Amino acid sequence: MVFDFRIFAEMMKNNYNRYHSTVKSSFALGIQNQVLPETFIRSIPRTTSQNWKDLNPDKFVGSEFASSVENDLEKVKIILDERVKKMTTAFYAFCRLYLTVINFIGRKNFEKIVLQNRESVIDLVNNLPIGFDRNLVCKFLQVTPHQFKIWNHNRLFRCLHSVIGYCSKRFPNQISQKEINTLRSLMSRKRFSSWSIASVWGYAVKLGHISMGRSSWYRYCLDLGISEKRKPEKKERKRKSIVASRPNEVLHMDVTRFVTSDNVKFYVYTVLDNFSRKVLAWGVSRELSAKTRLVTLKEVLKNVLKLDITDLDLIADGGPENDNFRIRNFIRHAGIKIHLKIAQKDIVYSNSMIEGSFKTLKAFLRKYGGIHSTEFLKVLEFLFKDYNSIRPHYQHLIYTPDEIYDHPELANIKPKLQRINKDRLKYNRTHCCKVA
Repeated sequence: MVFDFRIFAEMMKNNYNRYHSTVKSSFALGIQNQVLPETFIRSIPRTTSQNWKDLNPDKFVGSEFASSVENDLEKVKIILDERVKKMTTAFYAFCRLYLTVINFIGRKNFEKIVLQNRESVIDLVNNLPIGFDRNLVCKFLQVTPHQFKIWNHNRLFRCLHSVIGYCSKRFPNQISQKEINTLRSLMSRKRFSSWSIASVWGYAVKLGHISMGRSSWYRYCLDLGISEKRKPEKKERKRKSIVASRPNEVLHMDVTRFVTSDNVKFYVYTVLDNFSRKVLAWGVSRELSAKTRLVTLKEVLKNVLKLDITDLDLIADGGPENDNFRIRNFIRHAGIKIHLKIAQKDIVYSNSMIEGSFKTLKAFLRKYGGIHSTEFLKVLEFLFKDYNSIRPHYQHLIYTPDEIYDHPELANIKPKLQRINKDRLKYNRTHCCKVA
């Protein structure tokens, strides 16, 4: 029998284990204890593993990337160490939880929460161990490193006497203590108790008492505890209404009911100009009556005819006091074209604009307190004069409905605050907040 060395070599070759190249490279790089189980390492012949350790890493394809691996080798060893596997798993779980929270509450809401707890964030980042990547933590909290640097710097100038919490001399653009005192004074006056916050702001700006914008006025009222944050409505209501381009183009008419302290029921009739929000005419009766409605329409028409108006739209609800033979007969012989349109019937729009004025009316009556039937007319006269001529309307910023009705061009003019802004800077730089 002839001995075949080729067959013997093939048999011996099959008895040897073939190891994956990553196993060899781990020995060559010296990280086998971190990446391979101990039982597997013991199963490898010592001579074989020693040969792998003596291998030059440059021998492997892709050795040019080895330097980057070596630079992060210590981090890899730590991450893959059996002793920190639980911590690594916990960190991954925390990252998943973090991403879930971000997706659940939304990125903007998360940023808002961080901003509201800015001081805690500053303490957290500043108290991190030396060598910890603070920029990474900032990015984790959706705060740019530059923004955190500004927060941290501004903290050096904290001031308990300032509304925003920072020194007014160092940050002179903030609202001055003088303006804060004005805000407190105006918002606490009984005269303005039935006014909206926006109306008080418009009044203050108009007289040159303050220079802050309306949103700032709202914010400071909240911060000072003067007003409460509105609760969001359960369901968003979509309201639409016609928008006029000039006075006497579109008018609204409607009726609301009010019961006095002595249990007497009154119906209040109004006619409202769409463009200026001015109440052009109003009337009162003890019952729903087309007669009272006709009186208010005649009063409006008498003033409109003086202005050379040729036609207008008149929007009303479908109630019998608004839509009846007497009203339609008057419109037919009015001398100008009056297009009576029933809301959500002849047109798709609602009559919500005049309903908004009724909300203002009833808010005033509630603030006024118990009203006896004998003084109801007198109270209404004061209210409509206040509404038309004194109280700035939200829609018109600092102007009243009367001003917009008489001067329509004011509707496109925004109030200028530059002059008083200069006064604010001067005041903040020269006054000590502790004695203001």
